[in-house]
Amino acid sequence: MIKKERRQNVFYGILALFFSLVLFFIASGSSLQVNLAGTSNPYEEEIENVPIQTTYDTDEYFIQGFETTVDVTLSSRNRVQLNAERSEETRSFRVVADLTGLDEGTHEVPLEVKNLSSSVTAEIEPKTVTVTIEKKVTQTFTVEPVISTDGATSGYGVDSMSVDPQKVEITTGDQTLAEIDRVVAIVNPDDITGDSITVNGTIGAWDSDNNPLAIIADPDSVDVALVMEAPSKEIELFVTQQGTTPDGISHYIYRMSSISAVLTGPQSILDETQQIGVPVDVSEITTTTERTVTIPVPEGTTINPTVVTIQITPVAEATTENQSNNDSNEAVNSENSQDNSSTDDTTNEQTENSASSTTTSSS
Repeated sequence: MIKKERRQNVFYGILALFFSLVLFFIASGSSLQVNLAGTSNPYEEEIENVPIQTTYDTDEYFIQGFETTVDVTLSSRNRVQLNAERSEETRSFRVVADLTGLDEGTHEVPLEVKNLSSSVTAEIEPKTVTVTIEKKVTQTFTVEPVISTDGATSGYGVDSMSVDPQKVEITTGDQTLAEIDRVVAIVNPDDITGDSITVNGTIGAWDSDNNPLAIIADPDSVDVALVMEAPSKEIELFVTQQGTTPDGISHYIYRMSSISAVLTGPQSILDETQQIGVPVDVSEITTTTERTVTIPVPEGTTINPTVVTIQITPVAEATTENQSNNDSNEAVNSENSQDNSSTDDTTNEQTENSASSTTTSSS
């Protein structure tokens, strides 16, 4: 009996050991899977517009025609190091296009990532850039001021423009230099805030079709003095009566020295303004009076003339006695009119009879 129990204990012990081993391998497999997952899926950061640094003989050549930035995807299992490379202030890597040893012409150049931490990997997109290499030349040009068409000047026209300094040095490639039609100082219309103003103009070079060309200008900007001519239009003037009409006055008759004026200012204001009311205070006017009044204008505009002279004639209220006299006068005038009509008829009859008698006598 005892032997049977020992055999059972040994059996249960072996069974327990078996389940222990099974659980151990299950736990170890899960840990291994987690580690493998961490290796195949590191942290990633995509950085846009990373500048491309070019290496070439800057004294001999001028390069142009290539994208100046690329996108870089960084990967690492070290989150702290990845964050350091992501920030522009703390990153150590740079993207380089090495043009050393290339002749004049157009070339496709591979991009390289340099000075990157060993715990971080990088993928560049695109992996190459197309670069045009030209012989470097420098020439002096006279600057022509222009206003950019990318903005609005509120309807203002240009009366005159001048630049200071009038000449700048342009550095470019020899082939690009031959394409330059004019060098311009480009003014942003949003900077034009008055009729007479000096603003900053950015130097650019254009070909005959006004396409911008790759250059380096010295200086890269100039002062542009502008005298602008604002749009204008003729508007109507009318009197706006203000104040309290004195007792005994029925109304007023106004005669203005001018019933129109020329309003000058931004086109948006002109479009909204068709006429302007000139205020006249009649509180103490009981006799014919002349007043010179300043014409009110919208903010940001001017007007010509700036003042208008107004003759103000009061018209008295009609009283009951005056009304009776007027009625009597109208009645008398009506009777006189009838009497005159009868007299005219009698005279006409006499004239006709006389004419008849004369005709008979002649017969």
